[in-house]
Amino acid sequence: MVRLLVVLLLGLGWQGEAMSRASSVQGKTIGVRTLEYEDAARKRPVIIELWYPVDFPIADTAPLEDVWIHPKESRNAPLSSNSQKYPLILLSHGHGGERRDRSWLAEHLVKANFIVASVDHYGNSHRTLDPVLTLQFWDRAKDISFAIDRLIDEPFLGGRLDQTRIGFTGYSLGGMTGLALAGGIVEKLEESISKHSGRFPEISKEALAQVDFSQVHKPFRDPRIGAILLLAPANFIYRPEALKQIKVPIGLVSAINDEVLPFRDHAYPLIQHIVPVKLKVLRREISHYAFLNLSSEFGKKFLPVRVRSDPPCCDRSLVHRDIGRFAVDFFTDNL
Repeated sequence: MVRLLVVLLLGLGWQGEAMSRASSVQGKTIGVRTLEYEDAARKRPVIIELWYPVDFPIADTAPLEDVWIHPKESRNAPLSSNSQKYPLILLSHGHGGERRDRSWLAEHLVKANFIVASVDHYGNSHRTLDPVLTLQFWDRAKDISFAIDRLIDEPFLGGRLDQTRIGFTGYSLGGMTGLALAGGIVEKLEESISKHSGRFPEISKEALAQVDFSQVHKPFRDPRIGAILLLAPANFIYRPEALKQIKVPIGLVSAINDEVLPFRDHAYPLIQHIVPVKLKVLRREISHYAFLNLSSEFGKKFLPVRVRSDPPCCDRSLVHRDIGRFAVDFFTDNL
């Protein structure tokens, strides 16, 4: 417990300093392409946004209007020839999110010479939201393992993924996906779901009755993933005994005043029972949604205020720079 308190205090104290000296990653263009796969065994689409280093950007048509501000991207440009092999980082979105809503993080990682693959989780993404599929949390972990299988054989990458250096980053509900991939085993899932159903109106008795819970207690650990970074993670279904079994290096970033997933209920039990190898606790009134991209002017017409706005004390772009550097350091040290 003494070690835990020391780590926690260091995390709290360091955040303010790092925010003031965060460096920019502006300038260099990164490559991007969309890969569309089908998991035939599950009859499930798995769509991936792939970001990667490039040597020479190519001309592209004007981008479509988007609710988010994205980094400078060169769509379908060739992969850089500067490295023989590239480490891979998988990204998993939050409940009702989508694969491009954290492109700021992809930018930081790509400019540190990682390839980044962000997965749309069918049934839990913004465009495909379905209560029954959302409750089948294990499909998210299977999406990630399936994505790794396909990316290893992806012709565009030409066998240049370093299969010994694969990491994962999960935001919000994606953090719970990371815990499954790390080897967390669920206990009493239906009890946990019922406990939180009041906060999520889509979790109805009708939806629960349609879910096949036979896979709940199966392990979803993917041994190819060597390090896992959790960003404002959800932790609805993992008890202390399950968390203590996780041995994969874990990094964790959480906001002390998270208004969606309260720190005491979600991040703190992870800190207490896993003891992350690298920890950052964000102070001030930093929102759960500060982990998402900055909103475009177009997005301000459609995105809820709570999603796109931050208190005057909190510059989202500085939060991104700080966490981006944290992510790069974590994966560089642990993969």
